[in-house]
Amino acid sequence: MVSNNVANNHKWALLIGINKYPKLPAKYQLSGCINDVTLINKVLQENFSFPENQITRLLDEAATRQNILTALQELVDRVKRNDIVVIHYSGHGSRMTDREGDKPDGMDETIMPYDSGRAPDENWDITDDELEEWLLRLSEKTPYITLIFDSCHSGGIVRDPFGASDRWVEPDTRPIEQLPPSPVAMTRSRGTRDIGASGWLPMSERYVLIAGCSAAESASEYQVQEGKIDHGALTYFLCQELRLAQSGNTYRDIFQRASTQVTTYQSTQHPQMEGAQDRELFNVHDIEPMRFVSIVERKDNKVILAAGAAHGITEKSEWAIYAEATKQIVKDTLKLGKVKITAVRAVTSDAEILEENSVDAITVGTRAIEEVHFYGEMRLKLNIQVPTDYDAAKKDLIERIQESQLLRTAQEGETADAMVYIIAPRSEVGADAPVPQLGAINQPTWVVVSNSGQVIMPICSVDEAGATTRLRKNLEKIVQYKSVLALENPNSQSLLSNKVKLTLKRQASDESWVEAQPDNNSGQIVFEDGDRLIMEIENLHNAPIYIYILDLGLAYGVDQIYPIKSANQEFQTGKHNIGIRQGEQIELYVPPTFPYVSSPNNASLVEGVETFKLFATTYPTDFSWLLHEGMRMGFGEHQPNLNKPLEQLLGIALTGNGNREARVIALPPDEEWTTVQSSFLLRRRML
Repeated sequence: MVSNNVANNHKWALLIGINKYPKLPAKYQLSGCINDVTLINKVLQENFSFPENQITRLLDEAATRQNILTALQELVDRVKRNDIVVIHYSGHGSRMTDREGDKPDGMDETIMPYDSGRAPDENWDITDDELEEWLLRLSEKTPYITLIFDSCHSGGIVRDPFGASDRWVEPDTRPIEQLPPSPVAMTRSRGTRDIGASGWLPMSERYVLIAGCSAAESASEYQVQEGKIDHGALTYFLCQELRLAQSGNTYRDIFQRASTQVTTYQSTQHPQMEGAQDRELFNVHDIEPMRFVSIVERKDNKVILAAGAAHGITEKSEWAIYAEATKQIVKDTLKLGKVKITAVRAVTSDAEILEENSVDAITVGTRAIEEVHFYGEMRLKLNIQVPTDYDAAKKDLIERIQESQLLRTAQEGETADAMVYIIAPRSEVGADAPVPQLGAINQPTWVVVSNSGQVIMPICSVDEAGATTRLRKNLEKIVQYKSVLALENPNSQSLLSNKVKLTLKRQASDESWVEAQPDNNSGQIVFEDGDRLIMEIENLHNAPIYIYILDLGLAYGVDQIYPIKSANQEFQTGKHNIGIRQGEQIELYVPPTFPYVSSPNNASLVEGVETFKLFATTYPTDFSWLLHEGMRMGFGEHQPNLNKPLEQLLGIALTGNGNREARVIALPPDEEWTTVQSSFLLRRRML
């Protein structure tokens, strides 16, 4: 029995089940829909305390179009603020010609009442537009709505007759003039809408929608006993999981298991869930989930995770495995085992099981949390292109690159991060000339261009003493800059995750400080050379933290702007302003070496992106060893203290050591840290 603890919230349900369709041929008659209503009705009453007198059931001939619409409206009339509502429909789904003009493909999705038919009979289908109109009215009173559609609206046009029945009827493609007038056509103009994968309704957090299949699939009936089809596959497996649910279980918890069972039974059917998935079942409590990846397949000592390169998964990273319904990881949470990523695809990954606390403890549906992130090779890949007469200079640069642990030349067929050119003297720019923005050149010049085509460091003469050494150092500073910029704590369960906020504020005309808003033209926050700003830091953690703010400048410099170098200051829970007090003022400026090449089309304005990166830690640390000036400046002599995990990670990212395996960093849970960053466009207007 699940205790919902919502005594002040009434519970309502409308359950619709249609087996018989008198206006359809025999092949479209169903056998499991009324059983679905009986089953879900029993589960709602016995497991979730829905009062019998607040559950409406419409079965077969009672489930006409008018009766369904009346029952939906009665719910709108009866429901009070924040009541709990469940709608369950088992029957045919279909499609019909769009009468409102809001669908790109010209078709509406529908549910099919008992009295609806196809030509020459009248079409009394209820469209998704009508359901949306009703849902908008109901959700004004309560967001605690659960919609379950065990039907489909896209079936197999050609399929073998063997197997269970599909809950689908061919679309009604009759022209608009041969269909009943739309009841919503004159209500409002909608335009196209953001429809979820189920194809039913616009996505929203005002309800939970569970559908039997995706928009392009069919919903099958399930044979519970041999020779007899008793239920819709979705309803049957969903109800089995609802019966096993415990207090605190969310829709995501039970759907994950139920949908896997449906797809195991029918491999071409993939149930969908949209909306407030992390809400407690038939309840009003939203439970903030931990970030996890599900195990979707296991074979022998191998598993497949439901995330890949698109989600930032990397080979050789290690993931701890926890039970299916785990919401948060605390000290006593049982770990089922550990896996290591062996191959990464776009949206899935392969892993091998490293350890397991019992035989077959890691199963389909268990949850993976990243413990050790493999950052991969943090080296800048370079192509070098020089005229024939400058092969000696090219050879010298390659030798300097080979000395570096942060740089390497790109291999054949590999995409480079930057192109290093020597531009020979030229009086004019031809059609195919490299780096045309340089214009005329009066001496051979080193130029480095990013893969976006922009010059990314100061140009220098090939004949200048130590040019290749300076070039190498500037390239290394780009790697260091990017490493700091990209650095995040891979442990999504860090106590500081989402517990620190950074807000940039500018000074208004009345000298008050207001939050900096994005510029309407650029879409970015914009500051001018010489502007002051302050930073508002909010600590949402339940204990003090240490704050360090680095300025990642336009010229690839990394500077600490708070606190003063080698200092540490605790921040208590709450909001704090940095930059107001005397001695802490933050004034912005564009360095004189930026831009490296002036654009003739933008001679009156130079601009670039600057980033403030905040590190929050539960222990004092020292960033002085990784700070460096921008381009053309030398390195500091500080060395990292590698006794802490954050320093280990930064040390590897910024110094390199040629050992790729060393980039696997384990982060002990008692040494918490997180990052927050805010970028803005910094401009200098030229006179």
